[in-house]
Amino acid sequence: MNAPLLRPLRPSLVAETVKMMRLAIESGVWRDHLPGERTLCAQWQISRPTLRAALEGLCREGLLEVAHGRRTRVLAGKTTPQPRSLTVGLLSPEPLHVMPPFVMLWVDGLRTQLASAGHLLHVQVGRSSFGRRNPSRALAALVEDTPAALWVLYQTTDAIKRWFAEHRHPCMIVGSGVAGIDLPTVDRDYRAVCRHAVGLLAGRRHERLALLIQQQQYGGDLESEAGFLEGLAAAGKRGVVGEVLRHDGTQTGLCRVLDEMLQRNPRPGALLVARSGYALTTLTHLLKRGVRIPQDMALLCRDDDTFLDSTVPRVARYVVSPSAFARQVFRMVMRQVKHGQVRGGGVRVMPVFTARESL
Repeated sequence: MNAPLLRPLRPSLVAETVKMMRLAIESGVWRDHLPGERTLCAQWQISRPTLRAALEGLCREGLLEVAHGRRTRVLAGKTTPQPRSLTVGLLSPEPLHVMPPFVMLWVDGLRTQLASAGHLLHVQVGRSSFGRRNPSRALAALVEDTPAALWVLYQTTDAIKRWFAEHRHPCMIVGSGVAGIDLPTVDRDYRAVCRHAVGLLAGRRHERLALLIQQQQYGGDLESEAGFLEGLAAAGKRGVVGEVLRHDGTQTGLCRVLDEMLQRNPRPGALLVARSGYALTTLTHLLKRGVRIPQDMALLCRDDDTFLDSTVPRVARYVVSPSAFARQVFRMVMRQVKHGQVRGGGVRVMPVFTARESL
């Protein structure tokens, strides 16, 4: 996968494709040949007729040479001084189009802000080889094939983060950092969210609380648990108690934990659930078991997703503005482009509580 671009905007798709390809050629992303048609179509999510129409336009401009049976050749190199390209590294088993809407929106916001600064944004979707314990070979090939001034690592493994740190490639992390790795990060403030949630629920006179969270935890989950326990320590003087309920991440495992919780006497009167998908499963399973929300048990989600407003009752949750999040990522990117690799330091974006009928 060589230097895939973020997919062009849908209006005037051929014109947008020509514009993005021209910028890539002028900035030196493609120096000799273009990637294959199949690769470009898959990564941009455009049809072959659209791509070929764009190629024909660039051939008429004298930028490309298309010959049957051969790779498309770049005829014009870097023509004007351009900023070095910036690459968003989505090195995860999931491609961009299946990411939650929040991710799509902040990536698009980042693309817009970079474009306004004269930079070109690329998206590299992770391959299965990046998930191995030792991704060195795949990452070395990726960095060599894709020129980038800086990498933004989203939803990557600890092994990938360590590789970038050890090889001193300019990068930053969107998400949680790793102990012992001194890289700048931008993430939601999960610790503060869960601490706030305990105080909020205690203020609504819930005395028994539970945090429902997955066993295989990422850094944000660990921060969530720490914030929840801090909140309990502060609310303990008011008689509030709580526990952490861990599930295996499957629907069956989550429902099993919920059923075990319902058999207790007394049982929690309020649940704080990490991840929106698990909140939906929790809501429907409790309703199936005859538990009324919020009369019998209050429900609060740590994360946001638009479908939580389509449930009955709607689920209360914590919301982060994608545009505000994108601005923080953009500022961190530009800081490193200007000053070089910045070690350490993190920005935490505080989500805003959104009241709904589940409380």
